[in-house]
Amino acid sequence: MAVAEERLVAVLRHGQQQGFLGAGDLLAHVEHARAHHAAARPMPGQRWCDLGSGGGVPGLVMALEQPSIEFVLLDRSQRRADFLETAVQDLQLADRVTIALGDAAELAHLPRHRYAYDGVVSRAFGPPAAVAECSAGLLRAGGRLVVSEPPRCSEARWPTDALAQLGMHFVRRTAGAPTFAELECLAAADPAYPRTWKQIRKRPLF
Repeated sequence: MAVAEERLVAVLRHGQQQGFLGAGDLLAHVEHARAHHAAARPMPGQRWCDLGSGGGVPGLVMALEQPSIEFVLLDRSQRRADFLETAVQDLQLADRVTIALGDAAELAHLPRHRYAYDGVVSRAFGPPAAVAECSAGLLRAGGRLVVSEPPRCSEARWPTDALAQLGMHFVRRTAGAPTFAELECLAAADPAYPRTWKQIRKRPLF
């Protein structure tokens, strides 16, 4: 195992021990994140956001895979944000990876995050409606949302009419495992979106 990968696994192990990353083989988590990167296809110079970064997957792995992109790891937990800050330092990523602490539905209305990203990735942030609505406020027109999907799910998880309210549409689902859904932001979201987190969870758009 290369030195960089050993360092990454050590960082992820620490996150797993704190409960920020699911159980299971750490290298499997890394490979899943690499597949997420392949599905996302970020371009050099772009700015991406890991929505609900938690233990740093896929964001940390993607940042290591492609040194030419900027990443923001967004999480609402102070403990997880502190872990991510240390991880970024340990992996020598501080020049292009930053942490955003707060509620995604609130941060998406701040000027430094509003329509500020070329792409958003999400592995375990929440149900599809919550992921889409929070991402809509983060993505610029033409930006893409790439979401890790459960196996054997259908396109019905991403209904056309509801996505249109957010200025988004479903593009494709990758074949094989792991599976990812790709959505595109066709136009900047209405200023009303995202709503508060309480409203998103109580009255999801779909």
